[in-house]
Amino acid sequence: MGLVIKALKYLLLLHISLIFIYTNEVSSTSTVTPPPLRAKMSRRLVAVEGMVYCKSCKYSGIDTLLEASPLQGATVRLACNNTKRGVTMETKTDKNGYFFMLAPNKLTTYASHTCRAWPTKPGPSAATMTCTIPSQLNNGTTGAVLKPSKPINIAEHDYVLFSVGPFAFEPACTR
Repeated sequence: MGLVIKALKYLLLLHISLIFIYTNEVSSTSTVTPPPLRAKMSRRLVAVEGMVYCKSCKYSGIDTLLEASPLQGATVRLACNNTKRGVTMETKTDKNGYFFMLAPNKLTTYASHTCRAWPTKPGPSAATMTCTIPSQLNNGTTGAVLKPSKPINIAEHDYVLFSVGPFAFEPACTR
């Protein structure tokens, strides 16, 4: 009886092996279309946008923008370490606290991962509001990584718009 069970096991194993071999032969002889090649990402130029705010004394030291107001004239720096000399540039915010900068043509999306942006100076309007201390909100003191937002076309050049922030300056308040 034990010999019969062993023989049945071997026959079952042989049957499964033959089915496996047959299905692999059939599938390998059928025509398989390879997946389409991925479109090569073209290098595009870099544009960066964001906002800078002045936080209220009530929320100084807290990572929030509650009761914050836009900061006009604040300076934002973009620094990239992608070439032998690197790329550094600055821009100022408008009356709504918004900034927009087009990076030099030698900086493309290929090296945008080496870039950081942060606010450096609060601007002349901060003198009346006393917002002089940079906040760490969204890596405002250490430098925020650029986040791709959308492709745009400016003057027949293809850009990728990156966003950073929002950044903030805090007033020197006592609690």
